[in-house]
Amino acid sequence: MVRQKNRYLLVQFEYEPDIMQSCEDVVMAITTSTSGNNKKRKLQSSPDSSSLSSIETIKSIQQVNANDIYRSLQEAIMQNFGLVGTSTSDVQVRLYDPKARLAIIKTTRDKYPQVRSCLTFLTEIKQGVDSLKVSSSIVAVSGSARTARNAAWKEVKKRFFARDFSGCEEWANMSRIEMEKELQELEECLDKIDSGC
Repeated sequence: MVRQKNRYLLVQFEYEPDIMQSCEDVVMAITTSTSGNNKKRKLQSSPDSSSLSSIETIKSIQQVNANDIYRSLQEAIMQNFGLVGTSTSDVQVRLYDPKARLAIIKTTRDKYPQVRSCLTFLTEIKQGVDSLKVSSSIVAVSGSARTARNAAWKEVKKRFFARDFSGCEEWANMSRIEMEKELQELEECLDKIDSGC
């Protein structure tokens, strides 16, 4: 009997508001570093952006689930590899955490390059009639569910310790306690991946 060999892809999703915020931070850093010069650049926001629409966008980002990612990925595979590529690729979204914005995607070893390339071309995730602009990047590729779980855990820890808590110490303690609760919830979800494979 031949064993099915799989690959687990740890994928990070960045949505349009996050990307725009990081761009604004970079532009602000550039303008403050060149404050001695008279040449200051200002980031112009689009005329249709408002706080109400950004709140709605954030709510819709938090409502993205594994099924939405699966449907969008299948659609990307269909666009790039056609019906045969869609029917032969065995893709499962094992976990999606909307807080960490990480997904673990399971596929066969043979179709792994195909799925990876389609993740590169994935630019939007559809939720019903709405669609969210997204950029996906592959953080790690693993051969087992356990190593995928460990890679996800390391990524979440890295993000947590990269945060800047230099402000108020009380806020930092509250934030750490809240983050530790989220880490425990994520660990429980990641443990389910091991048992389900």
